[in-house]
Amino acid sequence: MMKNKYSDIQNTKENICDSSIDWRTISFSHPEKTIRLGTSFSGIGAIEHALHRLGLKYQIIFAGDIDPNCKKSYFANYPITEKQWHSDIKDFNAQPFKGKIDLLVGGAPCQAFSLRGKHGGFEDTRGTLFREFARVVIECQPKVFIFENVRGMLYHDKGRTWNVIKNTFEEDCGYQVYYQVLNSKDYRIPQSRERIY
Repeated sequence: MMKNKYSDIQNTKENICDSSIDWRTISFSHPEKTIRLGTSFSGIGAIEHALHRLGLKYQIIFAGDIDPNCKKSYFANYPITEKQWHSDIKDFNAQPFKGKIDLLVGGAPCQAFSLRGKHGGFEDTRGTLFREFARVVIECQPKVFIFENVRGMLYHDKGRTWNVIKNTFEEDCGYQVYYQVLNSKDYRIPQSRERIY
């Protein structure tokens, strides 16, 4: 695999976009193009809402969440059919979507790594769901994927947990990984919420 030429600035201030830029007013190079979107651990559709707010065209190829209330909300707000939905990522076969996803987004449950949680890590079954996300990456081979989780994932088990996850995405999935802890308050969101992307 090719060396990540930005590996020396990952999770440093040099890797952060200028926060004085208002992301809501950015001009995109090809706003006429449609992003083919896949999501797992979709919740009520955060990335979908962000793309909508940015005025970008997107088509939901698949989405899924284990929470039935999330599904109700998602179906009420986005154009999706039962055939495009998966309720449990462990049962989801993403192979039919190979080459059909531009952007894959997901954030496996964070309780196993949260600084407020029990820090169960991989011993907590929720902590191993990132492997299911990695499997989906391998199966559908998106052009780009975004994996999101709590900042504590970076430091859990003295950094070993993040190294396992990063190596899985790089070595097993075959992608270059660029990561950064970002705080929503730095992007004009009225909440202090640090997450690793």
